[in-house]
Amino acid sequence: MHSKTLCRVTAATAAAATVALLGGCAVSNGATAGENVGSFDPDEKVTITFAWWGSEARTQITQAAIDAFEEEYPNITVETQTSDFGSYWDMLATQVAAGDAPDLITMGGSYPSEYASRGALLDLDTVSDYIDTSKLADGSLDLGNHDGVQYTLPAGINALATFLNPAVFQAAGVDLPDTDEWTWDDYAAVATEISQKTADGTYGTVPFANTSGLDAWIRQHGEETYSEDGESVAASADTIEGWFQLWLDAQKSGATPGASIFVEDSTAVQEQSLFGTQRAAMMFGWSNYKTDTVSDDIVVANLPGESEEPGNRIGASMEYAISSSSEHPEATALLIDFLINNTATVDAIGNDRGMPANEELRAHLRDSLTPAQQKEVDLLDIVTASGSGAKTPPPQGASAASDILTRLMQDVLFERTTPADAATAYISEVEAALK
Repeated sequence: MHSKTLCRVTAATAAAATVALLGGCAVSNGATAGENVGSFDPDEKVTITFAWWGSEARTQITQAAIDAFEEEYPNITVETQTSDFGSYWDMLATQVAAGDAPDLITMGGSYPSEYASRGALLDLDTVSDYIDTSKLADGSLDLGNHDGVQYTLPAGINALATFLNPAVFQAAGVDLPDTDEWTWDDYAAVATEISQKTADGTYGTVPFANTSGLDAWIRQHGEETYSEDGESVAASADTIEGWFQLWLDAQKSGATPGASIFVEDSTAVQEQSLFGTQRAAMMFGWSNYKTDTVSDDIVVANLPGESEEPGNRIGASMEYAISSSSEHPEATALLIDFLINNTATVDAIGNDRGMPANEELRAHLRDSLTPAQQKEVDLLDIVTASGSGAKTPPPQGASAASDILTRLMQDVLFERTTPADAATAYISEVEAALK
């Protein structure tokens, strides 16, 4: 049994669990991280837990992959824990604080650095005999390498994409832009034209209040988001101000909806969003966005401005990590190996977690891809060929940046603050979180 940690996260504090837990106390489970490595007996019957977020459809296809794993490893039983994205992080923080973390943890965004910095994740090099990484695409390992330690492996890879709906363009009588060479000015101009030539309630685009979008914008301006030591924001205030100004100008020109509609749309499920209901011609998102739920004709393009200075990078859509308190790290490592390297996994899961980082699996999957999924592969090929590399893990504390950016973007669009003041506040607040 794991002993309880002295840092206790209750249900009342779960909404801020990750920040409170990882910012305020180290993980403590009464054991040295990774001390159970090396005790694996392949004939022993063990049970491990696997946690992830997502829909019921994701649960069903993941269970099919688990069933195939258990057939190959009959002595290992996999119990599952699932929830929606928001609840998942509250659940995980509470479990880690209680010394009862799942064996296999699904990670994403800046959370790996938060958990790794407090000793909650296992150094995967300690179980490298059980995981084959030789077939992963170049740069894939960098996605989960924090301060020289491999804490995660990619469940799948993706990149930022611009999605264009030809039906909305056609209804407005506007030609699709040349997305191979387009600039942000081109993007804003065509979005404004569509809004002007369609009925009220239909828009050229929607704002992109996302730290990954800001990161790409910063890199397109020849800068980096964070300093090398991870303790400060490296991007200039002028560049960050430009991101806020871009979206304020788009709102004023009518290219995007008003602030109230933007806030409502930002929390809508895909099928009910402006783009999902064909009331927006363009939007930004991750390349594994389910475009076929809107239309098979959706165009999947790179970001504006990429032909001038690449800023878009390959990222991990989801990542796999092992709890440092796992009593069965080798068995859990075998499950990771199966999930990232076995054809039975990709046959069951497809590209639900992004395209496989394993290049052989991606080639295996390509033959069964829908036209929409093939567009995703094509975009990943373009981003990979740009030479911009893979996303580096954000520093500890960076998970707060997303909420900070969202709040400040709303303040800008409601004109409660200026883009310049929002940029200054963003740098100040993010740097406070980093420290």
